Amino acid sequence: MNGLDAFLAAGQALAAVHGAVDQTINATLYYGPGVLATAAAVAAWRTGQWAVRRYDQWLQDRADRAYYAARNLRDSRIAYIADAVTAMPTRHLIADLNAKYAAADLANEGEER
Repeated sequence: MNGLDAFLAAGQALAAVHGAVDQTINATLYYGPGVLATAAAVAAWRTGQWAVRRYDQWLQDRADRAYYAARNLRDSRIAYIADAVTAMPTRHLIADLNAKYAAADLANEGEER
């Protein structure tokens, strides 16, 4: 954007603000201050509701990012462990699995020997 474009954009923005102020003055003179105050109250209420929804969405997005970051970390750890296990030589892998899953005699669990 060069200087002329910026100047023209600023002129258009100034014209829009001038038109809005002019319409507000005309509405006040035509309808009276009560209608204008009611319109301002409605606009303030809607703006407040919009801000509340926006803040709620921001909180939800933040919670989602934390959840997905934790899930991604967990998944990457599982993938790292799986890669480490499958990279083991076969005889070490079999010995590791036998040691891990060789359980005591669970049929006599809880009984004194």
